[in-house]
Amino acid sequence: MQITGIEVIRRNPGVAAGVVAGEKIELTYGDTLRVNVSFDYRGLGMSVRLYGAIGQVYWPTGRFDPILQNEVSIDLPESMEFTPCERSVDIPITSDISPKSDYDLRVKFPDYLDAGQPIENNVIDIVGAPPTYEL
Repeated sequence: MQITGIEVIRRNPGVAAGVVAGEKIELTYGDTLRVNVSFDYRGLGMSVRLYGAIGQVYWPTGRFDPILQNEVSIDLPESMEFTPCERSVDIPITSDISPKSDYDLRVKFPDYLDAGQPIENNVIDIVGAPPTYEL
């Protein structure tokens, strides 16, 4: 699996703006980060979970600590040959995360870790003051 693109969906006016994967992204509270991934799949048709998170990778262990996360259920087609698939997961930006630079981004299939767990390091900046109310 690889991250193929990232979109920032701004609260106002609710329009998505594409960002090249690996480039720095500035987000604020109320935005949504859409992470697009691609992978090749071969096997029986099934439903799996696609997980995305913003957090921090700790050195030297490489452990990823998620702060904001979300997952979606996706249906994979039955295929006897490797078939290219593209899917996405949205991560809402809430007051659960503090304003700071250099957060990391990770996606994975929790039930199929061998498919890859790509991480983009130091690519997300959260700006603005956290809301004191639920958006």
